[in-house]
Amino acid sequence: MKVFIALIVIAGYAAVCAPGQTQVLNFSTGQAARLVIGQPNFTIENYGASNTLLGSPSGLAYANGTLWVNDSNRLAATPSNNRVLRFSDLATYPTPTEDPTILGNTCGVCRGVASLVLGQPGFISTDPALTPAGMRNPTGVATDGNILAVADTDNNRVLIWLSTPKSNGQPADVVIGQPDFTHNATSIPPTATSLRGPVGLWIAGGKLFVADTQDNRILIYNRIPRANNVAADVVVGQPNFTSFVQPDLTQANSTPAANNMQAPISVTTDATHMYVADLGQSRVLIFNTIPTTNGAAADVVVGQPDLVSSIDNNSYTITNSTLDANNNPEGISPVLCQSNAAFALNKGQTGSTAVDAAGTTIYPARCAATLSFPRYVLSDGTRLFIADGGNDRVLVYNTIPATNGVRADAILGEPDEFTDNTGQNPSGSDAFQTPAALAWDGSNLYVSDTYNRRVVVYTAEPLNIPLGATLNAASLEIFALGSVTVGGVISAKDTVTITVDGTGYTYTVLAADTLATVTQALVDLINKSKDPNVTAAADLSTFTIVVTARTPGQPGANVTLAATTSVSAQITVTTSGANLSIYLESPASIAPGTLIEITGQNLCDKTGSADMSQAYLPFTLLGCEIFIDGQRAPLLYVSPTQINAQMHWEYLDRTGVSLYSRVTHADGSIAVSAPIGVTIVPGNPGIFAQSGSDPRPGYVFHASSSANDVLVIDGTATAGDVVKITIGTAPGVTTVNTYSYTVKATDTMPLIVAALANVINAAPDPNVIASAANEFETMILTARVPGPLGENIAIGESVASTATGGATESVTVFNPATCCDNTQGAPVTTDNPALPGETLYVLSTGLGPTTPSDQDTGKIYTGGESNPPLTPGDSIQVAGTAANIISAFLVPGTVGIYAVEFQLSTTQPANSATQMTIAQQIFISNVVTFAVGTPPATPTAAARRPATRRPSLAAAGSHRQ
Repeated sequence: MKVFIALIVIAGYAAVCAPGQTQVLNFSTGQAARLVIGQPNFTIENYGASNTLLGSPSGLAYANGTLWVNDSNRLAATPSNNRVLRFSDLATYPTPTEDPTILGNTCGVCRGVASLVLGQPGFISTDPALTPAGMRNPTGVATDGNILAVADTDNNRVLIWLSTPKSNGQPADVVIGQPDFTHNATSIPPTATSLRGPVGLWIAGGKLFVADTQDNRILIYNRIPRANNVAADVVVGQPNFTSFVQPDLTQANSTPAANNMQAPISVTTDATHMYVADLGQSRVLIFNTIPTTNGAAADVVVGQPDLVSSIDNNSYTITNSTLDANNNPEGISPVLCQSNAAFALNKGQTGSTAVDAAGTTIYPARCAATLSFPRYVLSDGTRLFIADGGNDRVLVYNTIPATNGVRADAILGEPDEFTDNTGQNPSGSDAFQTPAALAWDGSNLYVSDTYNRRVVVYTAEPLNIPLGATLNAASLEIFALGSVTVGGVISAKDTVTITVDGTGYTYTVLAADTLATVTQALVDLINKSKDPNVTAAADLSTFTIVVTARTPGQPGANVTLAATTSVSAQITVTTSGANLSIYLESPASIAPGTLIEITGQNLCDKTGSADMSQAYLPFTLLGCEIFIDGQRAPLLYVSPTQINAQMHWEYLDRTGVSLYSRVTHADGSIAVSAPIGVTIVPGNPGIFAQSGSDPRPGYVFHASSSANDVLVIDGTATAGDVVKITIGTAPGVTTVNTYSYTVKATDTMPLIVAALANVINAAPDPNVIASAANEFETMILTARVPGPLGENIAIGESVASTATGGATESVTVFNPATCCDNTQGAPVTTDNPALPGETLYVLSTGLGPTTPSDQDTGKIYTGGESNPPLTPGDSIQVAGTAANIISAFLVPGTVGIYAVEFQLSTTQPANSATQMTIAQQIFISNVVTFAVGTPPATPTAAARRPATRRPSLAAAGSHRQ
């Protein structure tokens, strides 16, 4: 068994950074958050209000080890809890190198217990109010560690506590923007004392800065107000305090300039500069000195090429509308975004420039220099951070921009500068949905992720594990997928056409067809023609055709997919998209319990494997660890460039996790990688295979030393129906044994299978033994005598009912007689191929947790239970033909590995490199091959059966050498 595990985890090698070697720590594009505040895991999005649960937060402020969070927003995200929370427990949060484990908790990096609430009398109330202690949609907060200010946005005021509040619901000491605590009116035109929908606040150097959002201005109070309704000293964004601002945004006609703003939503300083997020003009304004006079002009703009532009995601500017010979506008001047090699690669193209089919240059909709409705800007004194809300990302500039239109150095929340991933996995640990505010504590960046109901924490560490480098350990390549769903009504002579990369496959509907037969017919057309771009599989339960690219990676995602019907057809077809997709349907989407392979650099100082003679895999091996949501993962193998581990069985309640490595060096120093996000799905199988290029020979085994047959009892149980199985004695003998079971009112389909098996075994039948498989209401009839004498025992079935309409149960016998004995556990090879109708099994990981979900993460399975996967495999496709899944069960002596037992079709054609996949809901495994032979005219199983039995489950392999 040690050999088996070693084959799974064979690794490469790489140089290791010397212990104690210093590195410049910058944020990396696509890295994940390290901690989450306000939810029990990164992706659960619980709803409500408590001292640990956030509603939909917006504003943030940090000072003296305390984080203040506005638990309300103006984005229409729910719930808006009309309160401000104080988290004073930040000192208890683990640093990047500290062990984050919380005993008994499945998320050691999920933190935050609020110690005080303002705006409400307690942690569970959320009512809005207009009182000294109440609030209505507070969205901004600022503090210098003593004074606290809150933008009570919908009450058109700012509340000020002149010393840090000490009790829940404590009333404010001062109000500005209103004459007293009982008014919330607006003033049109504005005045030096009025506010209309204020959002952003900042306190620094004894001054208060207010983003008076709906009055399109920034107000500066040179001293912290200590009396109600104090007038501001300086206004920026308007020439004076009383300039009229159009209250109807649809009538606003603002021409962008260096000295104006439209809906400024945040204002911050770093003691030298002042930064403004000019939301309505999709830009950030930088003032190189803090303004002291009204109407001051900004010096630098971020997100636009100049201070007179305001286009959302202003990626390029057309200066001349004349078209050149290639249909490109002459004089196109890419101002912020270039159509370059990186963008071309993102579009799945080779070369240095992205072009469409007509040869026209394609410019990206966004890049590292554009902004879309930025909501917050913050500097740590060296770097600049921008919450680019409309692009669902945070831009990081390693130095303060000194010129217009500067590109960001790193992007958080997206895998690259061109992507907006909302709609794919927007609640993952590496994604945002409209980040609204930022805070910095000297080491960590806090981001309020409003629609995900959380605050996430980022820390700069080396990105030693590249994005997407955590894979199902049995898989090698990512193959793009697409789907076509068949619907509507059957009508003869309607035609359906599926077009794959320009090649059409047309089927004409017959009167006898069903949606299922049409689905299968289209799959057969694609596969029998050997389409060069894709293979097809059918999910007949949903009438879906799943097409898989033959070429891995992005080239496979370039394959186009379309589906059409004839004019006025009653049948319908819907595609998943215009192209195949490599998202989700890949080895990078991990099911709980999966064996995973993590590749990168500086992951470990040494190389070693787990001792499989122990009860559990080690959670620390040679000083190396993998933390997933703050829990150590069990380790099979470690090396400088690869770690193999197990994903936790219990991660059923999340769709994504944060994963990073930690290594303790010989000198006691500790190094960690920046976290990456990993998508969690219910099941996504990978099939273990030998090394080489895909499709690789799979680890496929003969399942039985005795001839057998498989029956599926399907339908619904109806009391009084009689299910019958007939079993012949031998070829040429007319004696037949019939076994009947009368369905009871309390029966289910699995109970009928078990009861009928009991009837057969109680007789006992002299020729076969009946057993119930652990999935799909399946019964296996196995010859009592191994070898050729058990072959060709005839099997039949019938179902009878006295009820009107006939029986509701059905029995399907997959072979007319028992067949295909071999040596149980012998590998399928070209010398000992599988035969049509034979029962086989394959080794897989990624089928997800068992039912019941009673497996311990890291525990080496010793057997004794049925343990089928909670989410069964939907189908096995063998050379375009559906095989019959019989059962799936954990393999004793391993961790996270299933044996999937299946029966080949009796019509399976011979092929020494037959391709197979396992499908599980929308997920399809890697493609592996195995040999299928031709059955002899007269059964001579003994001649083709190996003389000695081989280990049944003692071989599986990694895809890496």
